[in-house]
Amino acid sequence: MLGELASRFTRLNPAITIEFVGKGDNWDPLLQVTLREGLVNGLPDATWQSLTYAPLLARRRYLQSLDALAGGRRAFNELGLPGPLLESVSGDRGILAMPFGTTIPVVYFNKDLLRRAGYTAAQPLATWDEIVEIAGRISALDQTLIGGFVEYDASNAWIFQNLVAGFGGRMMTSDLSGIAFDAPEGRSALELLWRLGDAGGPNMSREQARQAFNAGACGILIRSASGTTSVSKAAEGRFELMVGRLPLPSPNGRLVGAGHGFMVFTKDPDRQKALWAFLRFAAEAEGQMILARQTGYMPVNVSALADAAFRKEYLRINPYHSAIVDALEFTTDQFSFPKDNTVKITDMMADVMRDVVVHRTRPDAALKAMADQTRKLLSS
Repeated sequence: MLGELASRFTRLNPAITIEFVGKGDNWDPLLQVTLREGLVNGLPDATWQSLTYAPLLARRRYLQSLDALAGGRRAFNELGLPGPLLESVSGDRGILAMPFGTTIPVVYFNKDLLRRAGYTAAQPLATWDEIVEIAGRISALDQTLIGGFVEYDASNAWIFQNLVAGFGGRMMTSDLSGIAFDAPEGRSALELLWRLGDAGGPNMSREQARQAFNAGACGILIRSASGTTSVSKAAEGRFELMVGRLPLPSPNGRLVGAGHGFMVFTKDPDRQKALWAFLRFAAEAEGQMILARQTGYMPVNVSALADAAFRKEYLRINPYHSAIVDALEFTTDQFSFPKDNTVKITDMMADVMRDVVVHRTRPDAALKAMADQTRKLLSS
């Protein structure tokens, strides 16, 4: 994706060359490399990172505000970028990142196994109660089958954030003065993980669950929508695949996206001007179609998605997104704790969630442990 994005841009702008250098096999290692480079004044001109890390990099004073490069905030709105997403990457110095793509958690269904378990409707299961029930039925069909699996250990406690938000809660108070997930919404999220662990079947790793689902031995898999391309290829000829939205039990429920985009480090005016041309290209329809064509990520340009021709081509490439693309209207971006040790907090949360899923810790005790440790890490 990045190679095509850069080469296409350079063909249109031959005076500018964009070169990507890999420095991490996923977001967290890349962030650690970036922080080390910042300490020795070795940052590149720009970076492609998870949007959730923009506040952390801004606190280190590494990021350059994009407002001046764009000619004002209005330029971002005219590009077609949604307000809630822009707010998630804004700080006291303006917009700090150019959103490029996002993904949301979705529910992958093996329709063959659903039918064996007695579910024959054409539409996806719509509630958590239905999902838990059918997962249990699938597990009971055969000892070699797995009813369902939720990727609770996704980076940045992403699944926990989504479950809390789906029940109408939030991770911290609006003024960031204290945690807010230690509330009924957080307890409901952990209770759901307990139920999913009970109904799903044997304990396994994320990779084992993905392999089992792709092989047709797992009925329900909750993971990122960015996996639709690889999952659909694996399912072809093995079983009928169906993709559905993550249930939102609360009327105030919302989804938490995992957005990514570009951030500028260089202070050189000429390089900043060249980078802004590239960032604008990435956010416009052609750049967004490259994203759609090369990955399972979802475009963030709502103006492009509103164009009938763009939407038709996008859904031709990613047909399983037809059931989830409109969810972008009520999707925010990941929350990042306002401390440099946010990775420690989310790693701890993943450990606690694992204990709940495997029934080592009850939800009430797990929520208390998660809250106590988060407060401790936030105060250190």
